[in-house]
Amino acid sequence: MKKLADLKLLFTIVAVLEFFYFAAAMMPPSWIRPVTGWELNADGHWITKLLGLALGIQAYIAWIFRKNPSIGLAKGLAFYQVTSATIDWVMWSVMKDEGIFNNSLAQFTVIAAIVSHYILGILLFIGISKTQGSE
Repeated sequence: MKKLADLKLLFTIVAVLEFFYFAAAMMPPSWIRPVTGWELNADGHWITKLLGLALGIQAYIAWIFRKNPSIGLAKGLAFYQVTSATIDWVMWSVMKDEGIFNNSLAQFTVIAAIVSHYILGILLFIGISKTQGSE
């Protein structure tokens, strides 16, 4: 558990995870459904591109700070991970009748996102606590 809560490792994991979200969001619209299962309209594709850019920037920031993680940045990343997971399950519940998650691939990607973001956020908070306790 000690190694899993190491902020250097966690920043690297955030960078890799968010890079994959960036890459998925930047796919051509015709690839989104086959790869993610999401049923998006034109506005959904546009918003996905904007969100993907933000996630790419988050990945880049986590990557450049991975060797010397900042507590303030770690708090921001942890908050994002937990709130992202929360928003995912709330929106999944709210939009269940909209057809966006009507197939098993879409449901899998949302469940995987929720679980991975909660775990990563919690580990970041543990790492922050461990780091602040050793100072």
